[in-house]
Amino acid sequence: MPSLLPLLLAVAAGAAAENTSTRVQVALVHKAESATVEPDGPVAVVEPGGKPRPLEWKGALKLSPREGGLRLSKLQLLSETRLVPDVGATIKVGADRHRGTLILRLDPGQTVTVVEEVGMEDYLEGVLPFEMDPDWPLEALKAQAVVARTFAYANMGKFRKDGFDLTSDTRSQMYRGITAVNDQVRRAVKETRGEVLGWKGQLLKVYYHACCGGRTQNMAEAWGGDPDATPKPLRGVRDPWCKVSPQMHWTAYFAWQDVMTAIEERHRLPGPLRSLKIGRRDLAGYVRDFVARSEKSEIRVKASELRSDLGAEELKSTRIARLVVKKKGLEFVGAGSGHGVGLCQWGARVQAQKGRTYEKILRFYFPGSDLSEVVE
Repeated sequence: MPSLLPLLLAVAAGAAAENTSTRVQVALVHKAESATVEPDGPVAVVEPGGKPRPLEWKGALKLSPREGGLRLSKLQLLSETRLVPDVGATIKVGADRHRGTLILRLDPGQTVTVVEEVGMEDYLEGVLPFEMDPDWPLEALKAQAVVARTFAYANMGKFRKDGFDLTSDTRSQMYRGITAVNDQVRRAVKETRGEVLGWKGQLLKVYYHACCGGRTQNMAEAWGGDPDATPKPLRGVRDPWCKVSPQMHWTAYFAWQDVMTAIEERHRLPGPLRSLKIGRRDLAGYVRDFVARSEKSEIRVKASELRSDLGAEELKSTRIARLVVKKKGLEFVGAGSGHGVGLCQWGARVQAQKGRTYEKILRFYFPGSDLSEVVE
């Protein structure tokens, strides 16, 4: 397997100064009024320039701001302090347990941020169960592990101005520490250790979604840009594998007032909404925009924006076959779930069930890409 040599330089340039290429700083809590931490074993308190000392307090501890620093229960700390769990110990933050070092920070607005510094492979174990069902076939989980690892490296340092690399929510990838890690997840991460996807010697910017509805989408069609300039692995493929997904076909109903309110989130519609029709589509069949008509004029509304404003949980994708006018609202008839770019998770599941390896799954969704190893 080839080594992706330029990756180290890219990662080192994008990461926070104190990170190495294999450490991730992920925000668990950001700019909150308070947070709760609860160690289940020995933990050391390390303040800048100071020596580690044992954390004597037991049970759930409230972290809150104080003038010039932090307060952890009755303990007064400097404005940036680390909690370092001993080997085998973990620290609960909110509802989830974490095994990495916690960085407690006082924000300028007198709020608190909690960042976990954790190794890349440990980070991935905390991502997989919340981005793919941990009981799905191993080869599907391995494909997800490679894509999630590639995504993490490609986005390292994205939130550097906020003092960390990645978030623990959908702005990056869902991450909840060791909360739902099982043997299947550990195997998927271990058996793909260090593996990432590349394109022409560089790290590939990868994406994934639940179900493509029969064809994955060109990255530029989804988010703008020249479709012909999109790297070959991200131009989309026909996908016969995900047709058994429960998310393959769906309908979503919205009252006219809700549709109008969603449109007016970003547009000024002169008069009441009279109709909404599908406008342009891309080559994969995803709707690019809708035409919204009032009594006096019409406007074009981006499909991705309308989906966001109506609710992505209800309007599962922009791969919409037709609109059905009802007496008091509008029904969207669509296929798939998510933005449709990159790995289709349901398709990966079915391919794994059919005996295809994770390498074949990745080649299918990212044709022409290279499976490489990060050089440490």
